[in-house]
Amino acid sequence: QVRSHCGSSSARHRACASGFAAGTWQNHTPRAAAMFRLSALASLLGVASASSKHLAKLCRGHTCNDPAFPILDFTDNEQKCFCRAHPCWEDNGLVHSCQTKDFPFLTFNYDEDRKLSCGCSAEPQYASLYIKKDLCPGHYCEDEAFPILDFDDVKQECICRAHPCHDLEGMKHQCEDPKFPILRYREDEGGAQGKPVCECAAKIEQPSGTTEL
Repeated sequence: QVRSHCGSSSARHRACASGFAAGTWQNHTPRAAAMFRLSALASLLGVASASSKHLAKLCRGHTCNDPAFPILDFTDNEQKCFCRAHPCWEDNGLVHSCQTKDFPFLTFNYDEDRKLSCGCSAEPQYASLYIKKDLCPGHYCEDEAFPILDFDDVKQECICRAHPCHDLEGMKHQCEDPKFPILRYREDEGGAQGKPVCECAAKIEQPSGTTEL
């Protein structure tokens, strides 16, 4: 395996390998997507940490605490939830990581052809492949007020939403401990709507000596 490290950049977000850029929720053509990545990298956009409310509903009562498999995900074929490794830890033989102080968080996205792109961001990201790759490939969220890519159960379409923990029962949750920077939303069992939970999770880093799921 080859390791890819992101260096410093004047932009808030720097791309690794083929590059990643957060942007407006839309479905780009391949050429437009490539041009959009470049324009987005030139802007000062970040990536918010969060969890999809759609996924939280599907995986109610589930959480992932193993550092080797920290991402909660869902498989449509088997209709079950599981914990997976970060997709950028195995990117066609590349193991991506982020080593700079300004851009310490490893992020990922998928274009409309479901091609993975990895990058480093000033803001942490917590997302599932089920949303980004299976349901909403090629979609991006640019508005800082609605930075979370999600799937609307009723309209059956991809949407950009506010972080669910920024207004949970009137309370705005934040993660101020640098050891636990990821503001993560999930749901526990309890009642018809479930019990919403906001928690601070550790930075996603590949433990040494681990293998992929």
